[in-house]
Amino acid sequence: MFPAMLSQKRALTSLSALYQREIFDMDSILAQAASYHFNTPGKSFRAQLALSSGEALGLNEYDNLHWAAACELLHNASLIHDDISDASTHRRGKESIHEHFGSDMALCLGDWMVAKAFELATRNKQYGGALAALLARAMQDTCRGQISDISQRQCIELDEWQNIVKGKTTPLLLAPIKGAALAAGLSQHSDSLEPLGTLETLVGLCGLAYQGLNDIEDIIPSSHRSCDMEGRKPNLVVSLFFKQGIGKVEFNTWYQAADNSHLFHWQRRIACSDIVLKAYQTVDFWLLQAAEQISDLPMELQPVAYSLVESVRPKTTVNIEGWIA
Repeated sequence: MFPAMLSQKRALTSLSALYQREIFDMDSILAQAASYHFNTPGKSFRAQLALSSGEALGLNEYDNLHWAAACELLHNASLIHDDISDASTHRRGKESIHEHFGSDMALCLGDWMVAKAFELATRNKQYGGALAALLARAMQDTCRGQISDISQRQCIELDEWQNIVKGKTTPLLLAPIKGAALAAGLSQHSDSLEPLGTLETLVGLCGLAYQGLNDIEDIIPSSHRSCDMEGRKPNLVVSLFFKQGIGKVEFNTWYQAADNSHLFHWQRRIACSDIVLKAYQTVDFWLLQAAEQISDLPMELQPVAYSLVESVRPKTTVNIEGWIA
């Protein structure tokens, strides 16, 4: 959990109210799609990172809230656009924007969110320009990482998987904390992490663990169809099986073919193998490394970093296809 959860809950309520105000000001049918999207806002993970960091650093409520909203909107824009490129029909338990309203609406809503994110960042009177520049770099880095993810359709080594994940996941996890530090005067330059110690390393490791757990959930239980295996997308478990799994030669031959008729066979085979346990152990190792970086951060940000690590860590014992990990 993040620090000061009662105040965080109040802040998230204020965040929802801010979204609604901005939507009501939108003189367009986009408002309908925006309302549909924000009715299920998700965990607002990046907003919580920004809010926790800003509170820990003494940032005033107005600037803290607007920076949190900017980070969360930029992330949500990337999700809406990703669903178009991935042809994802559902998001957060209901139809995705492009499935419900069409791809044109989804493109426009995502673009509106990007623009609104920059506008909200610039509402900080002292650091608005620097915060907007920080967002711009984060979005550029995310786009480079995302296109690497989309264009990769072969089995890849673990190192390459890590590079792709760091490119597409880390920038929008790092920006909320770094921006709060910038707005609080802790870091005077938006392109410098020197006053923040090992923050980038820590966030990068948490990003690997976060994506790794998502990849595991895509494979198990094998009663559902793996989107990553079907679309030949980078996946931690697949990379580990490709390297170490029994039957990896046959698997690679199948993986490189266009035929998905044996998808459930290979998904079940991977889910029942010890590779899934290896994937969990790899995630645990990254989180252990991340935890070791906390003491090198400024004192104010150490509770935030600790909460980030714990928020990513699996909370329950997982039953994996008949055995316990």
